[in-house]
Amino acid sequence: MTGKIRHNIKYRAHDYIRFLGPGLLLAVAAAGESGIAEAVEIGAHFGYALIWVIAITLIYKFAFVNGIARYTMITGKTIFQGLISIPGPKNWGGILVMAIYFLEMFAFAGMLLLGGIFIDYIIPGINSTEMIVFISLSAILILLWKESYERLEHTIVAIALLLFIGIAFSLTQFPISLSAMIPGLVPHIPPSSLLSIMALMGAVGSSLNLLLYSIWLKEKIGDEKGPAFYRKAIQGVNLDLIIAFLFVGIITVLFISLGVTGFSISYLEHGEVFSVDALIAQVLYVISSIPYGPQTFLATGYLIMFGAVLTGMDGRARAISEVLHTGYAMKWDERTTFRLILLLFTMIIVSGVLIGQPMMLVHGVSAIASVFFAVMGFIIIYLNMEIKEPERPNRLWTAVMTIGSLIFLMMALFMEEGIIMFGIPLAERMIVVAFVVLIFAGTTLFRDLIQGNTTWIDRFWTALIFGALSIYGTFRGIPFEGVIINFRDLGPILAGIVGGPVIGAAAGIIGAVYRYQIPGMEKTALACAIATIVAGIVAGFFTRMFRGDITYLRGFILIAIVEAIHIFIIVPLFSDIGTFADFMIIVRATLLPMIFANTLGVILFCYIIQMKGYSLTTRFTKTPEEKPLQETEGEQ
Repeated sequence: MTGKIRHNIKYRAHDYIRFLGPGLLLAVAAAGESGIAEAVEIGAHFGYALIWVIAITLIYKFAFVNGIARYTMITGKTIFQGLISIPGPKNWGGILVMAIYFLEMFAFAGMLLLGGIFIDYIIPGINSTEMIVFISLSAILILLWKESYERLEHTIVAIALLLFIGIAFSLTQFPISLSAMIPGLVPHIPPSSLLSIMALMGAVGSSLNLLLYSIWLKEKIGDEKGPAFYRKAIQGVNLDLIIAFLFVGIITVLFISLGVTGFSISYLEHGEVFSVDALIAQVLYVISSIPYGPQTFLATGYLIMFGAVLTGMDGRARAISEVLHTGYAMKWDERTTFRLILLLFTMIIVSGVLIGQPMMLVHGVSAIASVFFAVMGFIIIYLNMEIKEPERPNRLWTAVMTIGSLIFLMMALFMEEGIIMFGIPLAERMIVVAFVVLIFAGTTLFRDLIQGNTTWIDRFWTALIFGALSIYGTFRGIPFEGVIINFRDLGPILAGIVGGPVIGAAAGIIGAVYRYQIPGMEKTALACAIATIVAGIVAGFFTRMFRGDITYLRGFILIAIVEAIHIFIIVPLFSDIGTFADFMIIVRATLLPMIFANTLGVILFCYIIQMKGYSLTTRFTKTPEEKPLQETEGEQ
């Protein structure tokens, strides 16, 4: 009897321990994005009053990852394979995830820079944070190159043990008052704390990192799947997740404690920018009385950043590789794809390191990712509702996920002030554009454009009409910090879609001339003028590439490409912007609102074309004999 009990205990313990690993990777990946600066600042301003926010946020994110685990264990698919089956344009979820994961490499550059600064403090005289970053990045590539999950897990176990030692040491040496924390577990919103609450919700436990759990869990379970396997394994998986989020919560509370302990930024206004060096110097001052306190903090900080980049690059490379092979049937093997993606990641990180400004990079990218993370909550709900009873999630899980996803979506939109301040007003002003396009779509000129039966006079009038819309997009724009947040590019883009790159460029020239001569906006005048012309050209060639088959998703991709060229290439090259910080202010204010407004314009345009019974593919499917003589000669 005793032997049987002992056997059962051993068997059950094996079931629990077996699934430890993916959660550890997730914890280390999330710890690097748990908002060190935000947590310290919140501790300085509000003490432990917002501990309840951490608890509630981690409950939601536990439910989020639990839903991912349920889907993976029952179906045998990762969440990224599940994105392929979501209703809507083909692979739209996978495309968005890939785009954001590539953008997040700029944030990883910021993390490595922060880690390099930590090491520079430990070993004075290095005088080259960039060298530390490149050594760290080289080590990460060596560890990941074989695409070995076992090697990654063993490395993270070692890092986690070192972090555990550092955390345990901090808990024994640092003056943390548990009695002061207990009142903070009761929900209470201190005055002027709303922005801090939203920042903490976004930072704790990270956001799109959580999707990577599906990748690592699939590596762990192999080919096992199905309802019976889920019922057997879910308790072990939940234990793995509880340990992971407990780890993240403890790290966040420790950084809040640093802020509570007489941190000097309490004299700053909330949200006021302070440098990384100022942050580190003040933390070191606070813990200088603890034996080996500064060294422990700096070493722990570096390990958190290194581990976050290591796990983040691995998980994202595996995820993108899976999306490409599942959605697009790539011909080469997944290991080759994985390595190519790692090299692309490395190039982006290196460019981010050369830019500098680590905190600006991290915050800028996380603002974009937070919006899609909120949307992913609803996608997780949808995929779990496809699971049959009795494994389908209960009402409590559904309620937590629905309420949490709604809150995170509203929070993301509110935190991204540009959408509220500029995107929605621009969308309202799009009504005039929609009205003009609707009237224009009823003319014979528009019909001839769609059918490819235009003369040079027709093309002239088309360029003039869409050029006027470009002028209107500037005229009704919103001035901000010496720039105009606008939908000027929309006119040339629509001209390029219906008439090709030449008409798009002509409409762009009209809009560019008007923009260039506006007084008081000289510092970006040339850049914006050039970008307007480029927008029409890019739209024309983009439409040709797809032979007129411009879906809503492709319209969004077109706008994203045009605005990325505008903001990240043309503005830095042809404008008079003083510092990188000034440039990032412009990016935060303009990029998302302009993508939002212009995408809405393209979607309305495509809808009007469908409503009128036209197709943009018509002029690309005509035979040479059906084309007018002028057009045939012009193409020769």
